[in-house]
Amino acid sequence: MLNSRTLTLFFMALALAVVAVLIAQRWVESLGSDDTQQVQYSKVIVASMDIPQWKQVGETDVTEKNWPKDTVTKDMFTEKSQVIGKVAINNVFTDEPMNTRRVVDPKGGNIFSLGFPENKRAFTVRVNDVSGVGGFLLPDNHVDVLAAKKLPGASQEVRTETIVQDVKVLAVDQESAAGDKNKPIVVRSVTLEMTPQQAEAVFKGQEQGSIQLALRNPTDRAVLDQAETIAYVATPPLPRAHKPQGKTFTVIRGMTQSKIECKGYVCSEQHL
Repeated sequence: MLNSRTLTLFFMALALAVVAVLIAQRWVESLGSDDTQQVQYSKVIVASMDIPQWKQVGETDVTEKNWPKDTVTKDMFTEKSQVIGKVAINNVFTDEPMNTRRVVDPKGGNIFSLGFPENKRAFTVRVNDVSGVGGFLLPDNHVDVLAAKKLPGASQEVRTETIVQDVKVLAVDQESAAGDKNKPIVVRSVTLEMTPQQAEAVFKGQEQGSIQLALRNPTDRAVLDQAETIAYVATPPLPRAHKPQGKTFTVIRGMTQSKIECKGYVCSEQHL
């Protein structure tokens, strides 16, 4: 049987163990509370899905999310009602905060003009299935613009020149290809992003002759020295006037015989 000294030591050790556990628990809780106090959050509106450019934001496109308070900027939206109905002027990705640089109010004017820089213009050119690169043009592609015009005179010379290089396609006026995205589409007009000087050059090219778009490789952004080319269109030779060959006929009238000789369109008769 344990004596009183042993029991006293046992209870003292047990008490010290309980105290140690309590102290450790308090310490762990204090660490958690310190972390909570260090990071503070604010509610912001983020995209709940990818929102493409020029899409009007709907209620299901955005959601609320806690965001670190020290990273919240003044242009971020904090209420869904501030975003719904606005139009995205850039592509917005999932969980990206919505702000005034991503969406605009469509009632404020032509939102399409907000999509390109201040020193650029949107210039539309009419094209067909050939000059429109066979229907393979899409927005954000880059193209060159070639102009061709006939020179005066009978030589039928055609002067071609690359008048604009590496311009961005802003929009494509098109007809649907029966829902098949892998098929080319019929293009009637193409809107290009260019400087005022480039727009003047393209308009002049349209008025003086015809223009053609050349689709560029997405990785090719080089601008080469522009040089004109004169193409010689072969003029078919005029057909030669047919010159009938000479022929001779013998005519017998009763007892009389004569010889008729024709050279070209002139005939002469000789009595035999």
